[in-house]
Formats: sequence, structure tokens, C-alpha cells
Amino acid sequence: MKDDTMIRQLPFIAFIALSACAYPMVMPAPYPSARVAPQTLPTPVNPGSSKDRFIAAVTANGCELTSANTQTVLASATLSQQDMARIMTELRAEGRGEIGSDGRSFRITTGACL
Repeated sequence: MKDDTMIRQLPFIAFIALSACAYPMVMPAPYPSARVAPQTLPTPVNPGSSKDRFIAAVTANGCELTSANTQTVLASATLSQQDMARIMTELRAEGRGEIGSDGRSFRITTGACL
């Protein structure tokens, strides 16, 4: 009797096993993937030439570059110390800037600083 029950259950178990394997797997059709270009962060834009930025920064700080406001001017004009020295030399040669009377400051002599 025990073998008879087992034989009766065998087709049922086989049916379940085969039906699980026969289930149609839905596979999506291969489509070309739409590639999204990676987003790049915009670079900070500081309009104008380095000389224009320097003049604007010094003008905004009282038309005179002193030891007290040098770091502020460099930061707002996004310049290095070397760039600032080069620009000051160029402005002096162009007649648009001069060394202050104390010999330690630089004064803009153009635009709003006349």
C-alpha cells in the first residue's frame, strides 16, 4: 500500500517539476540602449581677462591694493601672486597704475579710480 501511494504521487510531483521548467520566461527584446552622456560640472566662469578682473577687484576695494586687502583682491579676481605681479607691472607700463606714495601699495589710475 505504501508503494502504491508513492507511485500515485510520482506523476503529480513530476507534473509540478516539469510545469515549473516549462513556464515561458519573458525576455525583453534587445533594444539599443539609449546612452546618456555623463553630466559634467560647469567650470566656474570668471568673465573678462585677468587684467580686467584685477582692475575690478581693486576698484571694489577702494582703488588701492594694500597689504590689508591683497588676499581679498586675489580671491575676488581669482589670481595667483605671480599673475598679480605681472598685471601690476603691465598696468604701470601702460600708465594705468602706480606705486603708492608709501612704496608698499599700488593704486589704479584708470576708470572709476581717476
